[in-house]
Amino acid sequence: MNSTWAWVGRRKERGVIAMCIEHLGKVIRVAELFEEMITKYIRKSYDDVRKLYTSIFNAEREADDVKRKIIAELSKGMFHPIDREELIRLVLTSDDIAAYLKAAARKLLLVLPADLPRELLDQCLIMSQRITNACKLIKDAVINLADDPQQSLKLADKVERIEEEIDEMRVKALELVLNKCREIEVPACIVTKDFVDDIEGASDKCEDVADVIRSIALLTL
Repeated sequence: MNSTWAWVGRRKERGVIAMCIEHLGKVIRVAELFEEMITKYIRKSYDDVRKLYTSIFNAEREADDVKRKIIAELSKGMFHPIDREELIRLVLTSDDIAAYLKAAARKLLLVLPADLPRELLDQCLIMSQRITNACKLIKDAVINLADDPQQSLKLADKVERIEEEIDEMRVKALELVLNKCREIEVPACIVTKDFVDDIEGASDKCEDVADVIRSIALLTL
């Protein structure tokens, strides 16, 4: 059984890809809720912030449930080892995006209701919006793997550019955190820095997923 990603024409492998797309939908939901959580924090709607964290927690758990189903399916199917490895990398790395965003959401809850600089929150909101966009591009890239791998490669390139933009934003956000550390207690300062780092970590995972998509797309050409 050669690994030329002939799976794209077989029912079983297409079924796994459909589950991966479902999983990415859950990851996108986590990203959208996280974006809304920052928006509510900016508006000082702290009760809504707490409720949104619960929603993020539940959405990330739903993503985990789909991830486990995919791994179970891969463990019992007749997949070429290379194909199985690529699909596992795809789902596990995608799942890491949601995990980082949940961690960031938890840290934002820990510093509530700290008077974080509006400029910092605005910067983090833009970063989160970029991540949501990157997740949607990733989903589109996976959808296109079977029929238009060249399009998948183009979408992966867009995800990489978003990650580079977020890297630059993170530097600016950390400058704002350091300035604020002169005014707030050390624990809050540390948690705020970790909050920014987790957002950037989710962005890094988006780029990692894009690399997996490139690997799969190249095997289908």
